[in-house]
Amino acid sequence: MVHAFLASVLIFAAVVMLHVQHSRAGDRLLQRSFDGLTFPAETGTLRVADITVVKRVTHDVSRHSDHAPLAALWYCVGPGPSYYVAVAQYVRNGWRSGRYDWVVRPLDAERMRGELGSDQEALHAAFGDHVEGVLRA
Repeated sequence: MVHAFLASVLIFAAVVMLHVQHSRAGDRLLQRSFDGLTFPAETGTLRVADITVVKRVTHDVSRHSDHAPLAALWYCVGPGPSYYVAVAQYVRNGWRSGRYDWVVRPLDAERMRGELGSDQEALHAAFGDHVEGVLRA
């Protein structure tokens, strides 16, 4: 009886470890696909190295074995400052593989504030100490 319990605990732990490892692999795939982006901006072409991601939102983990997020919204600040939302959509290439297609759209400061909502850390990263309605000591 004790051996069966210990075996089930070990199997459960192994499944959890595999799930975490696969989730991290999906996150790495998402990051690698983002790292190679360039996109048009008012000042010319921007590279990911030119911007700072201030908030990451991912949606729906795949029901299949690759455990990749199906969609992501990354809110970014560029030179100027300029504001962007980078939207990733996971596109399957087969049963166990796929890629991310990214679309980057500019946001004005008001829309960026609205999108960041009550995330004070992201607001501070995007706008510095001047966040309307928030007093800093």
